[in-house]
Formats: sequence, structure tokens, C-alpha cells
Amino acid sequence: MRKLRSVLAGTALAGALAAGIVAAPAQAATTAEAGTATVAQAQYTKHWFSGYSDFGRGESRGERSYYKGYWYYADGRYYFDIDTWDRDRDREHTYIDFYYHDDRGWHNRRFHTGGHQGWKFSYSAKSGFDKFRIRLGEGRQGHFDWGNYYRDSF
Repeated sequence: MRKLRSVLAGTALAGALAAGIVAAPAQAATTAEAGTATVAQAQYTKHWFSGYSDFGRGESRGERSYYKGYWYYADGRYYFDIDTWDRDRDREHTYIDFYYHDDRGWHNRRFHTGGHQGWKFSYSAKSGFDKFRIRLGEGRQGHFDWGNYYRDSF
């Protein structure tokens, strides 16, 4: 019986040591990966922006559409991430007009949604991308309740 206990205790001890040896490099790798991710994330700063649509007929402040998003600069590109919410459920769409300026002048991209939608896109700094403005409107073609512009320059 003593021999059996000794063998079992020795096996358990050997197993614990082996598990510790195997876990040590894995833990070190996880720590190294977390450190790399922290460094990569710290290379850019998010710049937040947001806005609301204007009031429509019979709408309250709580029924306005809104957006929020951020931009950051990394690796020679400007990255944008924008989320939009249409909160009044009136079967009209919410529109985002995204104007940007580069070496060739002003350009417009229009996005729309009937509920919640997110968009991610980027522009190269090589094209002279140097400023943008964004506004949100609600309604239908030709009849929008536009909010104020959000503007930013680089």
C-alpha cells in the first residue's frame, strides 16, 4: 500500500511539474502578445465626433436621429468609424453626408439607414486628404431635416 501511495504521489508531482513547464512558455507568449497589442493600440488616438438631425414636424428631441463616430490616423491613412441611429420609426431614412477635401477639391459620400447602421472607411493621406465635414439629415429625397455640420481639419 505504501508503494502504491508513493508511486501515485510521485506521478502527481511529476505531472504538476510537467504542467508548470508547459504553461510557463505559453504564459510568456501571452504576456508578449498583450504587450505588442498595447503598443499597437497606443500608436494612434481616436478623435470622437457626434451630431443630431434637426427637428421635423411633430418630433420631440428624443425622436431625432443621431450619429457618433471617430477618426484616427495610422500608416499614412485616415480611418473613420461612424454609427447612425434612426429613432423615430417614421419610415423615412436617416442620411449621413460625408464631405471630404483633397488635392482635387471637395467630394461627397452619402450613406443612409432606416434603423441602426455602421460604416468603416479610410482615405489615403497621399491624395492630399486634409479636412472633412459631416452632417446628418432625416426625411426623404428633397425633404430633409438637416442638422449642423461637424468640421475637422488636419
